[in-house]
Amino acid sequence: MNLGSERASRGSPEQIAARQTNRTIFAFVKSRSKPAKMLLHKRILSVAARDIVVVGASAGGVEALCELVKNLPQDFTGSVFIVMHIGRASALPYILERCTQLPVRHPYDDEKYEPGRIYVAPPDRHMRIEDGVVRLAKGPRENGHRPAIDVLFRTAARAMRDRVVGVLLSGGLDDGSAGLFAIKSRDGITVVQDPAEASVPDMPRNALEYVKVDHCLPIKKIASLLVDMSKGKNTQSKTSQNGKKNPRRNRLNRKIVRQPEADFVPLACPECNGPLYEVREGEMAKFNCKVGHSFTPEGLSVAHSEALERALWTAMRAMNERITMHRKLIERPDRNKSEIALLKRLEESVATAEQDVELLREIAERL
Repeated sequence: MNLGSERASRGSPEQIAARQTNRTIFAFVKSRSKPAKMLLHKRILSVAARDIVVVGASAGGVEALCELVKNLPQDFTGSVFIVMHIGRASALPYILERCTQLPVRHPYDDEKYEPGRIYVAPPDRHMRIEDGVVRLAKGPRENGHRPAIDVLFRTAARAMRDRVVGVLLSGGLDDGSAGLFAIKSRDGITVVQDPAEASVPDMPRNALEYVKVDHCLPIKKIASLLVDMSKGKNTQSKTSQNGKKNPRRNRLNRKIVRQPEADFVPLACPECNGPLYEVREGEMAKFNCKVGHSFTPEGLSVAHSEALERALWTAMRAMNERITMHRKLIERPDRNKSEIALLKRLEESVATAEQDVELLREIAERL
């Protein structure tokens, strides 16, 4: 065999160098202690592709989502999962497929997800991510929503850990912040839309306040970042001031997520009237009931106001029924002498109830 044939059989210089590197790594791992092996394994994972992209949006999110998917190339290798707060029907997949070259649709339960596809949570179903499959469930509402952003983010973080990139776009209140915290605590990457660009900046702004977000970018740069990370580039999460990851913070975050402490609070769940428990996750607080309804502080305030408004309207309906009933009794044509005193009390009751109805209406309008 001549020299040229021998070189060809051994492969290109790059292939020869790669084989030599692999032999060196295997020899190193074999000779090291268990902690050293774990450290090396973590180092290898730190440059792995982050190809599970979970996106949350609410008010003002359609425009942001269109801009995001429009800038994802046809050969994008990640799987994209989107939750947007919607009503009983959704045309979001049909809207987004006009903006992108990637396939967009609602998934079905227990579907194996594929790279290069966009999955949009269907109405009235939570979308959960497990290892290799999508689960759809009609579970308890979170912050009054189903589908809920936090459910998608939290389940993806638990199943896929550091392969996850969480993206939070335009929306109101503080939905998604707890989900980003779960992703961050499992070494995933957290990204929020620049609040200055968002149509409704509350969700990105609250996430920046409560979570140590890795990237705060305009939509076009978010798309470029997702492409790079799906290829294993630019995958490092935010570092501490000395340029190194803070392992103590990561250990603390994992401990908090795995074993949250719940304290009873003297409040009833706005959804089911069951008892509420406060759960602390880092700087984030959530209020959960035994059924599974979950609220952030701002979400709980809104839900309580809505429950109070419903109670006031119920009280007004009952008072109006009382007025109608007493007027019917007053207008009865045949009445005996013993009912004269009752007639006076009924007239006073009608007048008082009318005043109470106006007072309840004023209270409801102030909420």
